[in-house]
Amino acid sequence: IDNLARTEGTEIDENEKTVIKQQLAFVDSWLKNWAPEDIKFELAEVVDKDQFNNAQVKFLSDLAVKIEQAPENADGEWFHKAIYELKGDLEPKELFTTLYRVLIAKDAGPRAGWFLSILPRDWLIKRLKFEG
Repeated sequence: IDNLARTEGTEIDENEKTVIKQQLAFVDSWLKNWAPEDIKFELAEVVDKDQFNNAQVKFLSDLAVKIEQAPENADGEWFHKAIYELKGDLEPKELFTTLYRVLIAKDAGPRAGWFLSILPRDWLIKRLKFEG
């Protein structure tokens, strides 16, 4: 709920929190029982650095450094711009595929900037540096 408040930029009162928690239970049930496999994802527990080429590793490392310097309230737009600023020799599709592979072990996923903005910052930086 704290992540939701940050992405929406508004305070959430107790009544809204109760409704959100109820709705999340419905979403969880739908995901487990009826959602198509192509929209399901979870954070990858382990990532092998050897599955990424030098340009991809550099992009991820540079993004980690940029995120270390990000404002605490950096939103999805901030992260989206950061991704494109660091593209180097990678094509846009490869940028996002690289991110999804390092985070969720898939070639596609949710809107990257907003997704990055809600992940725990310390975990994200370590993952992008292949430290955890």
